[in-house]
Amino acid sequence: MDIRRLQLTELEMLDVFSAICAKYNIKYSLYAGTLLGAVRHKGFIPWDDDLDVFMLRNEYNRFLKAWKKERPNGYFLQNKDTEWGFTRSFTKIRKDNTTFLQDNDDPDIIHTGIFIDIFPVDRVPKNIFKKTIYYWHCLKYELLSREFVPQNSNIITKAAATAVLKITPPKARKSERKRLLRYITKYNDDNSLPLAVIETVKTMRNLLDHDLLDEYTQIEFEGKYYMCIKKWDHLLKHWYGDYMRLPPISERRSPHVPLIVDFENDYVEHMKQMSNDSMK
Repeated sequence: MDIRRLQLTELEMLDVFSAICAKYNIKYSLYAGTLLGAVRHKGFIPWDDDLDVFMLRNEYNRFLKAWKKERPNGYFLQNKDTEWGFTRSFTKIRKDNTTFLQDNDDPDIIHTGIFIDIFPVDRVPKNIFKKTIYYWHCLKYELLSREFVPQNSNIITKAAATAVLKITPPKARKSERKRLLRYITKYNDDNSLPLAVIETVKTMRNLLDHDLLDEYTQIEFEGKYYMCIKKWDHLLKHWYGDYMRLPPISERRSPHVPLIVDFENDYVEHMKQMSNDSMK
């Protein structure tokens, strides 16, 4: 895989995303390894193969509406509402006429182009009882979004997840997800509550300061400037500790192991080309 070419393709997609946000005055921030790369490397972490941003849920919803108005040519917005076969609770922007096929992707039912990830951020109640109920709703929402039992789960979790999927038939999952999301977002108007990305158990329990996404600045990334939270140093210390120290060489590897990467063809065209090549 040509990781640098992949990074530059994702950077191109970030420009499309950022332009729409600027036009509609939508606030976002570089996130996770992308934020770390901006601070430590002034761009991508050299071995990183993805690009992440995050934004408060209301900004996230505004962006989804803005994308529908703009519909930039050559790109595709993908989430559970645009493609039923999508197996995540957040949103991806994919580039048309490319392929980045991963293990859990089914190219027969979803777009599998090169992507960037956009994560919504929600507020979590402080009360222990309410928080327990909240986490249950989050876990069920994630499960019904993914629609498969995570393979690395323990026996009890696998059994519980299998039971939930069994008693919630596919036709009922969309309405149930909407109900769960209404509960998950019910605390978002209380600005005193901590924040979380509900993507995984780890991220939903790794609570963030209530004012983390209140103020923004610009940060350099690959020779350009993009929006970023002002408290980036606080967040990176919270996540990584001494974040300027490079990890051991053995840990400097890309987080994804794609089955297919093609910069010029979608999955169907890629497979046709492979078939034609094998017949020569």
